[in-house]
Amino acid sequence: MSWLIAKIIVLFVLLLLSGFFAGSETALIRMGRVKTRSLLKSGVKGADTVQKLVNEPGAFLTAVLIGNNVVNITASALATSIAIEYFGDFGVGIAIGVTTFFILTFGEIIPKTFAVYHAERISIAVSKPLEILIFVLRPVTKVLSVMTNAFGKLLGVKMQQRGLLSEEEVKTFLDIGEEDGAIEEDEKEMINGVLKLDYITVKNVKISKEDMVCLEAHQSVDSAVELIKKYGYSRIPVFEGTEDNMVGILYAKDLLINAKDSTISLKKLMKPAHFVLETARVDDLLNKFREGKFHIAIVVDEEGRTKGLVSLEDLLEEIVGSIYDEYDVQKIKG
Repeated sequence: MSWLIAKIIVLFVLLLLSGFFAGSETALIRMGRVKTRSLLKSGVKGADTVQKLVNEPGAFLTAVLIGNNVVNITASALATSIAIEYFGDFGVGIAIGVTTFFILTFGEIIPKTFAVYHAERISIAVSKPLEILIFVLRPVTKVLSVMTNAFGKLLGVKMQQRGLLSEEEVKTFLDIGEEDGAIEEDEKEMINGVLKLDYITVKNVKISKEDMVCLEAHQSVDSAVELIKKYGYSRIPVFEGTEDNMVGILYAKDLLINAKDSTISLKKLMKPAHFVLETARVDDLLNKFREGKFHIAIVVDEEGRTKGLVSLEDLLEEIVGSIYDEYDVQKIKG
C-alpha cells in the first residue's frame, strides 16, 4: 500500500509538471516580444529573463517539449504499471483512458487556458526555472537545433525569426484597438498616415507647377506685397527668367518688414532654395526638413526642370489630414 501511495504521489507531481510545461509554453508564446518589451520598460522584476526566453523561442520551446514529453511518457508508464498490478490484462486499457483524461484536462487544457488569461504573471513566475532547465538541456537542444535547421534547409524553409511586427499586423492592432476603444479613430488614421510615408513619393504630395504661386526675381517689392496679400502664403518661390530656374524662396515676414525700403530688391531678401527630386520618398524628405531646418522645397525632375513645390505642411497633411492656418479659415468664412 505504501508503494501505491508513493506511486500516486509521483503521478500527481508528474501531472503538475505537465501542467507547468504546457502553461509555460502558452504564456511565453502569448507574451511575445511586444508585451515583453512593455514589461521591461515598466521595470517589472523578472521581465529581463522573460525577454531572453521570448527572444530565443527555439531554445525554450525545445526545453519545454522535452520536459513535457518526458513527464507525460513517465506518467503513462507509471499509471500503466499500477493498473496492470491491480486489474491485470484490463489494466492497459484503463491506464490509457484515465491517463489521457487527466493529462488532457489537468496537464493541457486547464493550464493552457489559465495561461492565456494570465500570461504576464505566469511568464514571470516560470522564467527562472525555465532558464535553469534550458541551461541543463543545452547540449541536447544544440543537437536538436542543428537537426531542425538542417531539416528546414532540405524543405527550403528559412529557420529564422522575422521582424517584431509587420506593417499589416500593426494595422490590424490599430483596428482592434479602435474597436475596443483603446484608441480614437483620428489617432488610428494618424498612425496609418505615418506608415504610408515610406512608400509615398514627393510626386504624390507636391503642388504642381501649374498651381504654384511664384515671384520673378526682378519684380517690384510693391507687387510682391500685393501677391502675398492676395494669396496669404508665408513662403513664395522666386525664379529668374523662367520657372525652370528657381533661385530662392521669399519669406513674407522679410518682405513686409522691408516693404517701405525703396532700395531693396527681392534677390536681397530671398533665402536659398532647396531642391528635391519628385521620385524621392516622403519619409526621406521629412528627415531633410528636420535636419536642414527648412520647410519648403522646389520639386524637380532628373533634368532639373521644375515640377512643383512641396512644403512641410503638405507632408504633415499626409499624416494628420488637412491643416488650416488662419488665412485658410478666413477664406472659408468669407
